[in-house]
Amino acid sequence: MDADQLLADAALEASPVVANNAMNRLRGLRGANSYAKELGFDPVELLRALPSVPSWLDLCCGRGRVLIEAAAAFGERAATLVGVDLVEFFDPVPGDRARLVAESVTRFAPSRTFDLIACVHGLHYVGDRLGVLSRSASWPASVRSHYVREPACAR
Repeated sequence: MDADQLLADAALEASPVVANNAMNRLRGLRGANSYAKELGFDPVELLRALPSVPSWLDLCCGRGRVLIEAAAAFGERAATLVGVDLVEFFDPVPGDRARLVAESVTRFAPSRTFDLIACVHGLHYVGDRLGVLSRSASWPASVRSHYVREPACAR
Protein backbone atom coordinates (compact mmCIF):
# COMPACT_ATOMS: atom_id res chain seq x y z
CA MET A 1 0.00 0.00 0.00
CA ASP A 2 1.34 3.44 -0.96
CA ALA A 3 1.60 6.22 1.60
CA ASP A 4 -1.08 8.20 -0.25
CA GLN A 5 -3.48 5.28 0.32
CA LEU A 6 -2.98 5.19 4.09
CA LEU A 7 -5.76 6.61 6.24
CA ALA A 8 -5.06 9.75 8.24
CA ASP A 9 -5.28 9.33 12.03
CA ALA A 10 -8.73 10.97 12.23
CA ALA A 11 -10.17 8.69 9.52
CA LEU A 12 -8.54 5.60 11.03
CA GLU A 13 -9.86 6.42 14.51
CA ALA A 14 -13.38 6.89 13.13
CA SER A 15 -13.32 3.59 11.24
CA PRO A 16 -15.52 0.75 12.54
CA VAL A 17 -12.45 -1.47 12.92
CA VAL A 18 -10.69 0.86 15.35
CA ALA A 19 -13.55 2.75 16.99
CA ASN A 20 -15.44 -0.19 18.42
CA ASN A 21 -16.21 -1.45 21.88
CA ALA A 22 -16.13 -5.18 21.26
CA MET A 23 -12.57 -6.10 20.32
CA ASN A 24 -10.50 -7.91 22.94
CA ARG A 25 -11.64 -5.95 25.97
CA LEU A 26 -11.81 -8.83 28.45
CA ARG A 27 -8.10 -9.29 29.22
CA GLY A 28 -7.50 -9.41 32.97
CA LEU A 29 -4.59 -8.79 35.29
CA ARG A 30 -3.73 -12.45 35.92
CA GLY A 31 -4.64 -15.79 34.36
CA ALA A 32 -4.81 -17.31 30.88
CA ASN A 33 -5.93 -14.13 29.07
CA SER A 34 -3.95 -11.58 31.07
CA TYR A 35 -1.41 -8.82 31.12
CA ALA A 36 0.81 -11.00 33.33
CA LYS A 37 0.90 -13.63 30.60
CA GLU A 38 1.44 -11.14 27.76
CA LEU A 39 4.09 -9.10 29.57
CA GLY A 40 5.88 -12.02 31.18
CA PHE A 41 5.61 -10.53 34.68
CA ASP A 42 2.90 -9.52 37.12
CA PRO A 43 2.55 -5.73 36.87
CA VAL A 44 1.20 -5.32 40.40
CA GLU A 45 4.04 -7.34 41.93
CA LEU A 46 6.57 -5.26 39.99
CA LEU A 47 4.99 -2.02 41.20
CA ARG A 48 4.58 -3.24 44.80
CA ALA A 49 8.37 -3.55 45.00
CA LEU A 50 8.79 0.20 44.51
CA PRO A 51 9.38 2.27 47.65
CA SER A 52 7.24 5.19 46.51
CA VAL A 53 3.62 5.44 45.35
CA PRO A 54 3.64 3.34 42.16
CA SER A 55 2.19 4.64 38.91
CA TRP A 56 0.93 2.77 35.85
CA LEU A 57 -0.20 4.12 32.49
CA ASP A 58 -2.13 1.67 30.31
CA LEU A 59 -2.43 2.83 26.70
CA CYS A 60 -5.27 1.32 24.66
CA CYS A 61 -6.73 0.08 27.96
CA GLY A 62 -10.07 -1.10 26.56
CA ARG A 63 -12.66 -1.22 29.32
CA GLY A 64 -10.05 -0.41 31.97
CA ARG A 65 -10.58 -3.81 33.54
CA VAL A 66 -6.90 -4.44 34.27
CA LEU A 67 -6.47 -1.15 36.13
CA ILE A 68 -9.65 -1.75 38.11
CA GLU A 69 -8.32 -5.21 39.08
CA ALA A 70 -4.94 -3.65 39.92
CA ALA A 71 -6.60 -1.08 42.18
CA ALA A 72 -8.27 -3.90 44.10
CA ALA A 73 -4.99 -5.84 44.26
CA PHE A 74 -3.18 -2.84 45.77
CA GLY A 75 -5.76 -2.78 48.55
CA GLU A 76 -5.18 0.19 50.83
CA ARG A 77 -1.80 1.05 49.29
CA ALA A 78 -1.92 4.20 47.20
CA ALA A 79 -1.22 3.84 43.48
CA THR A 80 -1.68 6.11 40.48
CA LEU A 81 -3.48 4.14 37.76
CA VAL A 82 -4.35 5.82 34.45
CA GLY A 83 -5.87 4.18 31.39
CA VAL A 84 -6.34 5.71 27.94
CA ASP A 85 -8.60 4.34 25.23
CA LEU A 86 -10.15 5.79 22.08
CA VAL A 87 -13.61 4.43 22.88
CA GLU A 88 -15.36 5.56 26.06
CA PHE A 89 -16.74 2.16 27.03
CA PHE A 90 -15.18 1.75 30.45
CA ASP A 91 -16.25 -0.51 33.28
CA PRO A 92 -17.37 1.38 36.40
CA VAL A 93 -14.42 2.35 38.60
CA PRO A 94 -15.06 1.88 42.32
CA GLY A 95 -14.16 5.12 44.08
CA ASP A 96 -11.31 7.07 42.58
CA ARG A 97 -8.70 4.31 42.47
CA ALA A 98 -8.17 4.54 38.70
CA ARG A 99 -8.64 7.29 36.13
CA LEU A 100 -9.86 6.25 32.68
CA VAL A 101 -9.49 8.74 29.85
CA ALA A 102 -11.31 8.60 26.49
CA GLU A 103 -8.76 10.00 24.06
CA SER A 104 -6.62 8.92 21.15
CA VAL A 105 -3.15 7.77 22.16
CA THR A 106 -1.89 9.88 19.24
CA ARG A 107 -3.00 13.03 21.11
CA PHE A 108 -2.73 11.98 24.76
CA ALA A 109 -0.12 13.95 26.71
CA PRO A 110 0.26 13.05 30.39
CA SER A 111 1.25 15.67 32.92
CA ARG A 112 3.51 13.25 34.83
CA THR A 113 5.82 10.29 34.37
CA PHE A 114 4.94 6.66 35.16
CA ASP A 115 6.76 3.69 36.67
CA LEU A 116 5.09 1.31 34.23
CA ILE A 117 3.68 2.02 30.79
CA ALA A 118 1.85 -0.80 29.04
CA CYS A 119 0.17 -1.12 25.67
CA VAL A 120 -1.04 -4.68 25.23
CA HIS A 121 -2.40 -5.42 21.74
CA GLY A 122 -3.20 -1.78 21.07
CA LEU A 123 -0.60 -0.27 18.78
CA HIS A 124 -1.81 -2.19 15.75
CA TYR A 125 -4.89 0.08 15.80
CA VAL A 126 -2.72 3.21 15.60
CA GLY A 127 -1.67 4.69 12.27
CA ASP A 128 1.48 6.52 13.38
CA ARG A 129 2.92 3.93 15.76
CA LEU A 130 6.42 5.39 15.66
CA GLY A 131 5.04 8.83 16.49
CA VAL A 132 3.28 7.46 19.57
CA LEU A 133 6.38 5.56 20.64
CA SER A 134 8.69 8.55 20.18
CA ARG A 135 6.31 10.87 22.07
CA SER A 136 5.93 8.38 24.89
CA ALA A 137 9.70 7.92 25.30
CA SER A 138 9.76 10.70 27.90
CA TRP A 139 6.88 9.29 29.96
CA PRO A 140 8.71 6.57 31.98
CA ALA A 141 9.90 7.66 35.42
CA SER A 142 13.01 5.56 34.76
CA VAL A 143 14.00 2.89 32.28
CA ARG A 144 14.82 -0.57 33.52
CA SER A 145 15.92 -2.39 30.38
CA HIS A 146 15.26 -5.84 31.83
CA TYR A 147 11.54 -4.96 31.88
CA VAL A 148 11.38 -3.80 28.27
CA ARG A 149 9.54 -6.58 26.44
CA GLU A 150 8.91 -7.40 22.84
CA PRO A 151 5.35 -8.34 21.97
CA ALA A 152 4.46 -11.99 22.56
CA CYS A 153 3.46 -12.27 18.89
CA ALA A 154 7.04 -11.36 17.87
CA ARG A 155 8.60 -14.21 19.86
